[in-house]
Amino acid sequence: MSGAARPAFVLGWGVTAQMPPSIAPAAAIRHAFVALLFARRYDAIRVGDVIAAAGVSRSTFYNHFAGKDDVLLAVIEPVLAPLADAAAGQGDPARLTAVLDHVWAERATGRLIFGRALRPRLQRRLAAMIEARLAPPHAIPPLLAATGLAARQLAMIELWIAGAAPSKSGLLAEALMVSIVQAESA
Repeated sequence: MSGAARPAFVLGWGVTAQMPPSIAPAAAIRHAFVALLFARRYDAIRVGDVIAAAGVSRSTFYNHFAGKDDVLLAVIEPVLAPLADAAAGQGDPARLTAVLDHVWAERATGRLIFGRALRPRLQRRLAAMIEARLAPPHAIPPLLAATGLAARQLAMIELWIAGAAPSKSGLLAEALMVSIVQAESA
């Protein structure tokens, strides 16, 4: 399938696109997954759907990703990066607010992504990103601190997008900016 033209796929809102043949397979898989995510619910997306939309073979898919959860974690990293920056004391409130505005605009999908089913994998990924950004030394072991901060941030976002804790995105961004330094001094 790698030599064939990649199929057109639905981007959402009636827009379709042809996957460019020059795009790397992992990027094609990520792009196809995002397009599918905006077209249907996460739990309705199958690996076969992603493979077909990306125009790659099954072996190519599995050379890059273990499954659809791994693709999700790869495509959500731009959302997680400002959270990790904030937890490590390097956050930009404006960037974090913009990400939260996007999450709110796509909250139906966000509820699935930030909900309980994917929480353990999402929390591990965010914790790893936070830990990689921490500059030593810290009184709290980095993995312990990063895991606690990731759990805190994800719980706040889950409550917010569920409507259980209404807040403006800017106020939530400020609350999410609690870093390892602030946590240690508390």
